[in-house]
Amino acid sequence: MTPRIRRWGLLLAALLAGATAAHDDALPPAQEVVRQHLLGDARAALSRGEPDAALVPLETAAGMSHAADTELLQLQMQLQAGHIRQALAFAAHTAAAHRDEPAARALHLWLLAVSGQADYARRRLNVGDPSDAALVRLLDGLALDQPLPGAAPAPWPHGVAVPQRARPVTTGLLLDAGQLALVPASAAQGNATLWLRNGLGRASHARRAAADPDLAALGLALLHVEPPLPATSSLTRAPRPAFAGSPASRLGMPRVDSAGPAWPVLQLGFLGRTDRHGAQALGWPRGALLSGGPVFDGAGRLIGLAMPGEDGGEHLLPAAALPGLPVRSDAQAVTPDELYEGALPHIAQLLR
Repeated sequence: MTPRIRRWGLLLAALLAGATAAHDDALPPAQEVVRQHLLGDARAALSRGEPDAALVPLETAAGMSHAADTELLQLQMQLQAGHIRQALAFAAHTAAAHRDEPAARALHLWLLAVSGQADYARRRLNVGDPSDAALVRLLDGLALDQPLPGAAPAPWPHGVAVPQRARPVTTGLLLDAGQLALVPASAAQGNATLWLRNGLGRASHARRAAADPDLAALGLALLHVEPPLPATSSLTRAPRPAFAGSPASRLGMPRVDSAGPAWPVLQLGFLGRTDRHGAQALGWPRGALLSGGPVFDGAGRLIGLAMPGEDGGEHLLPAAALPGLPVRSDAQAVTPDELYEGALPHIAQLLR
């Protein structure tokens, strides 16, 4: 008898015995063993990058007991599948229903913050409460010129194994159904081995494509992604250049001193002025995120990339200079969580 069949047999036996658990009540020991087996099956599916396979065991475990550990795994499943808006709604429920579980509240506030709602998340904090001290530091890291703490929640790693010695060096943009990536050329120089990890935690090998003079002139390098990191949504660009003072959203990978995955961060703000050399400044604090990430307008259309400058600052590389991106003329506004969900599969963390 396989372990999986045995686990489901235990569950069936417990149900046939008529042992049903009320919400928030402790389960009988035999049923708790079954529940833990189900959670183990869900964790194994998530570690393989198969969130759909975690659905049945998690829903079964949730039917046995209204427990915080089950709901936190359900949140991981929703996030791993890229269902950010669904996860935000469910995280609000979990935080309210399990007030005695600090991880539930922390995950809700963290998700609000990384999806462009950091100000609202901060307003939910009790700054004088010692239990919120770690959350204050996490949320401050989204805006201040400092690395994000290593204790921040992270996607479930899967795909190609990334060695512990590797470190993230820049943000990249995935193109051509995830077969190619654009990154700042300065981050891809030399002979070091490269890896790419998309916003959902899946990693692949990366190798430099043949040099392209046009891209090199823009400060960009093209990488082959093996195997590809495909996205189900499409990326479009705005029909016209952005102007100074217009609202914009910047998506980037956080600066973490670790080979592990990290959730991208969406920052809302405004574009800066154009200098005498034609470079348009970005209105976000320096150093909070790795350069190279996409910048969007209020309709979720790409308006450029956040490129590193020689003075340590960043400037906008207009999207019109990037190859192969279709133009979208409609300007229907999108909410930050919609933008975050749609852009998540297109962003990558370059490690070397």
